[in-house]
Amino acid sequence: MNTTPALHRTAFVFNGSFDKSIDSFTDYVTKFIEINRGNNRPLLIRISSSGGVPEVVFAFCGLLRQVQVEGHEVWVHVLSQLCNFTYMIAEVADKVYMEPSASFQFGQMTARVSGNIIKIADKKKHQQQLFDQLCDSIVKRSKGKLKKEEVSAWRAKHISAQEALALGLCDEVAPDPEPQEKPTNKSEWVMRVSGSFANQADIYNLQIALNIFLEDSANTGRPIRVYLTSQGGTVAYALALYGLLLEAQRLGHHVTVHVIGQAYSCALWFATCALKAGTVLIDSYAMLMFHAPWIDEIAADLDDIDDLVAVQLAVYKQTRALLKQIPGFTEALISEWEVGEDRFMNAAEAVSLGLGRLSTDKPVAA
Repeated sequence: MNTTPALHRTAFVFNGSFDKSIDSFTDYVTKFIEINRGNNRPLLIRISSSGGVPEVVFAFCGLLRQVQVEGHEVWVHVLSQLCNFTYMIAEVADKVYMEPSASFQFGQMTARVSGNIIKIADKKKHQQQLFDQLCDSIVKRSKGKLKKEEVSAWRAKHISAQEALALGLCDEVAPDPEPQEKPTNKSEWVMRVSGSFANQADIYNLQIALNIFLEDSANTGRPIRVYLTSQGGTVAYALALYGLLLEAQRLGHHVTVHVIGQAYSCALWFATCALKAGTVLIDSYAMLMFHAPWIDEIAADLDDIDDLVAVQLAVYKQTRALLKQIPGFTEALISEWEVGEDRFMNAAEAVSLGLGRLSTDKPVAA
């Protein structure tokens, strides 16, 4: 056994579905094994995933087990959501920690079968075997707190980070970052969040850039500025970047979120990632907007609609808690606004509610 002190970790970030498109991500892990053979460098995977193909997930889990066989611990950091079969990645890991706003989601397996009608029963049996492996992994990780009969009956089950910790499905819920002084002798690293949080590729690219920045020792203590103008988008994608910016602050980086245009819908609570430990600046021309989340059209059995809506309400409960970090966003105010029309605010009103301060940056004459 290699008993030398562990080397500094290697960290990868992933956001997406586990299907054939993960080949390049799998290549990174394979290369990690090759480069680090003979040492004990830990592998950290920062992850958000909507689910994927069971066999693809199983293959990735097998690769992670080989990482462990080679003498490396595997750590998993859940930034936003892990859904259905992708939870098995957490079950394989040596350590799992979650953002406070992260969650696990489980439901009945959707199966598609075709072919010889005489053999359909066998194909269904195979799908059931895949689902049983997921259920077994959840039960195993819970160390007896959950029973297979209970897990296999879950329909649209949402488990918050705090609930996951109590059930033994994760090891730790990451703490809130401590306030960081903004250094005056280091230049800011700048990232721009613009458009919609609905474009997964754009958010993933931002996460990759931020992950590379965080893992480069040359950037130790360097402050980060996020220029934000967004009409909103997909909650899970916004949470994935939100969680990584919280981690940046835990690692000692002062984060400034600078609202330069609009912060509508989920972009409003996204700005709170820097409210407690960093800085939130709002340009005087900026506009902000609150509304309760929307759901795309649901096509499901009547008996399933309530369960599906309940999951979305559970996620909203978590993002609602992020909004309540803003001093003026009281329970009474949110309850009033969420049943009304879209509530627009100018910069001065947002500041009066406690979401940061007006930007005093002035253009410098040439």
